[in-house]
Amino acid sequence: MHAFREAFRMRDAAKPIDNRNEAGERVIAGRRTSPRSAVSETALRIELGEDLASLLNTVDLAAMEDLSGLEEVGASVLNFGMPDLAAIVANAETAQQIGHVLKQKLELYERRLVPGTVVVVGEPLDDTASGQLRFHINAEMYSTPTDIPVEFVADVEAESGKIRVFRL
Repeated sequence: MHAFREAFRMRDAAKPIDNRNEAGERVIAGRRTSPRSAVSETALRIELGEDLASLLNTVDLAAMEDLSGLEEVGASVLNFGMPDLAAIVANAETAQQIGHVLKQKLELYERRLVPGTVVVVGEPLDDTASGQLRFHINAEMYSTPTDIPVEFVADVEAESGKIRVFRL
């Protein structure tokens, strides 16, 4: 995905190149044939954060349709996202339940995280936060030569169900 995102950021596709040799054959531009440089850890973390925010703020199909008896659909990209979290009650029990679902969804849909390394700890925030839940998430992200430990925080706003990912 990095190659596509980088090309988009550089507006690469918006710059048509139609170089031709004497025979009229198309010549591939050097910028498109040069080897891609290694992606920095910072860039990997930024892109992971963007994708996590998308995953966690998408409402899954099971929130709208009954998927009982359709286990394959429940575990497919058709059910990408989280259950509808709007109007939840922010308490310790809810934090535990959502933490369990959060871990399941991260392991199912975020393939850059090493399976079995995802740890989610949830807690209701104090009264000044007015109905928010906070989750501390630790995992390892696949990388070469060694996996990268990642730690981030996800805050759930109880009224809207919006999730904010930060400290990645």
